[in-house]
Amino acid sequence: MKILIVDDDIIVVESCRRILRAEGITARIAGTVQEAKRILESETFDAMITDIKMPKQDGFSLISWTKQHMPEIAILMMTGYLTPDTRNAGIQSGADNFIAKPFTPDELLDQLEKCLKLKSHN
Repeated sequence: MKILIVDDDIIVVESCRRILRAEGITARIAGTVQEAKRILESETFDAMITDIKMPKQDGFSLISWTKQHMPEIAILMMTGYLTPDTRNAGIQSGADNFIAKPFTPDELLDQLEKCLKLKSHN
């Protein structure tokens, strides 16, 4: 399995990468929406974990773009601001599941698994 992690916070990115690597999952990282798009256009992924608050472009625009260009990719939206409005905006953008920061390794793996299962049933 291969997952793209998109966040401008290197601590979050490295934490996610360590958690996934321990499970035998390959992870690529991107620090911006623009970098994520370049990677998505050149590589294949099973899922993407993306933050919402990032400089220049937010994660909602990346989720929408990914859903339009690569609808097969499962998308887990992560945010430190998981409010009903944020959740609704994520659903409208095309996120398959959500996780609030900070999270535990088990929470990340559980939400990612739910995200992938949901995607495989659609």
